[in-house]
Amino acid sequence: MATKDMSEWQTSICQVIGNEDEDKIIVRGHDLNDLIDDLSFAGMMFLMLQGRKPTPAQTRVLDALLVASMEHGIAPPSMVARCYASYGTSIQAAIGSGINAFGDRMGGLGEQLAKYMVECLSDIAGGPAPDDEALQQRAATLVAGIMARGERVPGYGIPLHGADPRAPKILEIARQQGIYGIYGRFADAIGNELAAARGGWAVPMNLDGVGAVVALDLGFHWRATRMFLLTPRSVSMGAHFLEELEQDSTWRHIPADQIEYQE
Repeated sequence: MATKDMSEWQTSICQVIGNEDEDKIIVRGHDLNDLIDDLSFAGMMFLMLQGRKPTPAQTRVLDALLVASMEHGIAPPSMVARCYASYGTSIQAAIGSGINAFGDRMGGLGEQLAKYMVECLSDIAGGPAPDDEALQQRAATLVAGIMARGERVPGYGIPLHGADPRAPKILEIARQQGIYGIYGRFADAIGNELAAARGGWAVPMNLDGVGAVVALDLGFHWRATRMFLLTPRSVSMGAHFLEELEQDSTWRHIPADQIEYQE
């Protein structure tokens, strides 16, 4: 890995042109004004991360994932944003802190699953489509290895629901649009192995898992997976912040009688 100082930068993402002859912003080789005419937010996100424009089907599936990922009630991340509002901090501080509340236990599990999937299929992804039996064998190896370490398979199951109500709709749209490839099939195989390990008791994919599957089948790098939760959830953090301000709350706190003090 090369060491570079702060005066040396290279990018293929954006070129800003401002001179006597023209003023332009070029993003991934396209005039930004043309992109404003041509792309949705989801399509622009795709272009930024992959360097090429998405197909209409790819845009539809990514948009579905972003919509599904935007909101999930008053949970720890949105509570953080609301507490910031009650303390009189700025909206950007509230959004940033709410987003920072997501971690490896909640919000980051899709990235973990995506990494597992990519590593397990690294020698066959991009080649001829493997049959279901081959994928099932690899899923059995993956699930057995994770469980042998006493860990949970990331991306499956959710405490608040018997089955994540958002997941089936996204997968339905992905199938309808033809964006359900090797990683979607591999996720099904993993689900079969989990059910077998639990005596036939199904453990459905949650939103994190679906995000991993969709991101990989859309061609994104596994490291980008968290972005498809964090980007839309920033809107949620802002909405909770603004609602808390409208409710005019001051000093969100935990009453002393609800705290167990230990010696």
